[in-house]
Amino acid sequence: MGFAATAMGFPLMLYAQLVRGYSAFEASLLMVPMAVISFFMAPVVGRFTDKVHPKLLVTAAFAVCAIAVFWVSTPITSTSHVWELLVPMGLLGLGMSGVWAPLAATATRNLPMHLAGAGAGVYNATRLVGSVIGSAGIAVLMDSRITAERAYTATGKVNPDGLSSAMSQSILLPAAVLALGFVASLLFATPKHMQKA
Repeated sequence: MGFAATAMGFPLMLYAQLVRGYSAFEASLLMVPMAVISFFMAPVVGRFTDKVHPKLLVTAAFAVCAIAVFWVSTPITSTSHVWELLVPMGLLGLGMSGVWAPLAATATRNLPMHLAGAGAGVYNATRLVGSVIGSAGIAVLMDSRITAERAYTATGKVNPDGLSSAMSQSILLPAAVLALGFVASLLFATPKHMQKA
């Protein structure tokens, strides 16, 4: 999740600022639906974290996130309307609210008490390493797609259609990683408090 959350922001912000002409503040407003929906849905999901098998919550959430990020990639064109980006960003907020808390709880839930702190540290380190790899991976892919789509003219000016296409293709990387997260979450162990005696 850390990989995807970090990786999808770069191409979206470049597209918003260089193709649509938004300021940095205006471009950041594209993320508001994600934040608002996640803010309201996270407590709702939190109530189910210990009552429902984490596999159900997290696989559904990863599926929603993967669909939302893939959907975000489709309206990244020079002629799309802003609402076409805001709707999938809202859906992404819904998915993210079902990933973070259940994933963190699942990482440490079955550990003995004396290993809980170490387990939480490993989980957070893994999440941060994923974010670093995500930022590096998306940078390499964006560079490749910018060159292939001729996003800049010979004089250095932005080719809006080429840059839009390059950023749209780049966002497919975090969507694919989220799909891998979906597959990995299918392998979650049953929490001890849900196992039959």
